[in-house]
Amino acid sequence: MSDDFYLPDETVEWVAQKKSEMLAWVIQHRHDDDIPFEEFGDYADKVQETLMQADETWEQVWDGHNVQIQLKMFEADEVVWLFVLSLKAPVLNEETEGDVLVPILVLPTRHTVWLKRWLTGDMTQRRHMH
Repeated sequence: MSDDFYLPDETVEWVAQKKSEMLAWVIQHRHDDDIPFEEFGDYADKVQETLMQADETWEQVWDGHNVQIQLKMFEADEVVWLFVLSLKAPVLNEETEGDVLVPILVLPTRHTVWLKRWLTGDMTQRRHMH
């Protein structure tokens, strides 16, 4: 099985537009004492675990595109939540059938209250959260 996949140009443009819109929304609504944007890269190693073992997974349809929102709590020096918004896209190659998750926005946060508006739709997974 190949790991290669492609997205149509219009889907790539849609992903870029949604990322821009979501970042603008985040800038307006996040708490002042939340994790600074400069530190977001420190959480890159948590994305795969969030995609594979989210505490909550929500599925929605945006502009005709299937999206998945996942939330996972990590505890170290403090409690941090990783919010991952992904496009759930069909694999478009000749060898594979199925879906691939294409992250649109990865957001570490200390607060989840301001994200509640995004945690809607069909909840497809819920794990016990500490």
